[in-house]
Amino acid sequence: MRFTILILAFFTLSWSPCGAQKPTTLFYHTHKHKEGVTNFKMPGWLIWLGGGIAQGFAREPEAKAGLKLARKVKKLRLLASEDGSPITSAEVNEFITDIHSSGFEDLLVVKEGSSTVHILSREKKEKLKNLVILVNDEEEFVYMDMKSRLKYEDLSELVNTILKAENMKTAEEKEEQPAESGGEEEQVEAKKAPRA
Repeated sequence: MRFTILILAFFTLSWSPCGAQKPTTLFYHTHKHKEGVTNFKMPGWLIWLGGGIAQGFAREPEAKAGLKLARKVKKLRLLASEDGSPITSAEVNEFITDIHSSGFEDLLVVKEGSSTVHILSREKKEKLKNLVILVNDEEEFVYMDMKSRLKYEDLSELVNTILKAENMKTAEEKEEQPAESGGEEEQVEAKKAPRA
């Protein structure tokens, strides 16, 4: 009797919807072998290891912050094509509809002419568990699916680091340029930016 119940439970669980593929996985596997499409898959441990090694050699603060963020990536899948995309706009729109129905939300959508950029995410416990980036153009297509442990604070920290570096570069450029006034040159005092 126990054996019969065990067999019945096994078949019930194998036919349940938990075995269905996710839209991101299905899209990747459907299009990765099309002609003109380059596919790339990288496990999280390799990203973590490479990011840790590169972080020791990075000198710029924005590079260090970006590599620190890369260490929180669990898995990365990439599809890219150039010289005319074999993936049609209808397929991309259908994928976006499917991904919205599976819990993804738009973080950013930019449309300019025939180019469209979608950045979508699925959150869990205030972390970006999945991040999908789609760039669709008449001639190019890029799809990136990333599983991660990123938090919004991590992204804010990266953006603030980049903005500080840009502000410091523009301040240095202004100090290096001579004054263009006809008379006396003003003295420019260089100050070190305070650390936050």
